[in-house]
Amino acid sequence: MLLYYGFRLIVRTVLPFFAKRWVKKAQENFQQQQGFVDPEEAKRHEGEVNFTPPNTDSNSKSSAKGKEDLGDYIEFEEITEDK
Repeated sequence: MLLYYGFRLIVRTVLPFFAKRWVKKAQENFQQQQGFVDPEEAKRHEGEVNFTPPNTDSNSKSSAKGKEDLGDYIEFEEITEDK
């Protein structure tokens, strides 16, 4: 009889916890697969550009990598021809 009541207690308390957790995880996976749009992103208008500057850490490796991500630097030199 103790086993029966113990099983009922577990089913009523523990099982709903795991079921909610499983459903939440399934929803997250579904949203990820369907290309869910974050509500904050949906508020932006078409053509609007947001720029977030790279983090400027004191670590030289990370700051050098950040500079590489900004693009190539091209130095132009003006050439004059003598006639």
